[in-house]
Amino acid sequence: MQSQPISSNTRPDVATRFGNTENVSRDPSVFPFDFDGAAVRVITDNLGEPWFVARDVADALGYSKPENAVARHCKAATTTPKQGGGFMTVIPERDLYRLVMKSKLPAAERFEKWVVGQVLPSIRKTGTYAARPTDNSKVIGELAILECFDRLLKPAPSSKMMLAQIATNNGLDAKFLPGYAVDSAPDAAGGSSMPTKSATALLKDNGIRYAPAAFNHALEAHGFLKHLQRKNSKGEMVPFWSVTEKGLQYGKNLTSPQCPRETQPHWYVDRFLELAKLVGKA
Repeated sequence: MQSQPISSNTRPDVATRFGNTENVSRDPSVFPFDFDGAAVRVITDNLGEPWFVARDVADALGYSKPENAVARHCKAATTTPKQGGGFMTVIPERDLYRLVMKSKLPAAERFEKWVVGQVLPSIRKTGTYAARPTDNSKVIGELAILECFDRLLKPAPSSKMMLAQIATNNGLDAKFLPGYAVDSAPDAAGGSSMPTKSATALLKDNGIRYAPAAFNHALEAHGFLKHLQRKNSKGEMVPFWSVTEKGLQYGKNLTSPQCPRETQPHWYVDRFLELAKLVGKA
């Protein structure tokens, strides 16, 4: 029985990058790589850009249901013919980073460094893959906007690492973004990241019978949280929570997977009861 490709979100402009008769498994632009014994195939499209076989990436990152992971997290997946008939799903570099960010595998960060440090340079060295000229003025402008958001939202270091890699890939230096992330309270000792969870999860874990929404308002009243707003695609103002400077002793801001201009407060597990006591909810 012929296997079905992972469902894709193919856009018309993406579909034209792969000819209908193109057989990527026999094409000289197919690059086989090995990550800890797992095969990861990369192809180049008609514009010379690299695309990764989605199933290979999801398997290497330890997803138990690769098809679901690609469908959920990849925004520009498309399909291309494969040897023996049928199709396989491929994803661009930006979707690979999305899968890396969502993976819970300890080796995910090493996988990302392997792709950036070995796979992409190897493809470029062959002369088959050549990055398109970058509009640096546009990228610099975007990074300036990101720096403003960094100062306003104060996202955790791990939430900013992907932005640093984007800057590096475009030949730019974003010094405000970290190359190595340790998520911990400013006064923490030891140099290790501190585990965090959402208020909803921590209220449940600690047996505190209090509605998360009401708890957030209590945190706001004591200066640990604040309300910010952004415009959505319809021009409407959408509110969201952000940990304040005072609150960073007890938690951190994660960038929202749905919108990088929003933050999602997470609280340090080991300090949550102290925080709850400060707002009278322990």
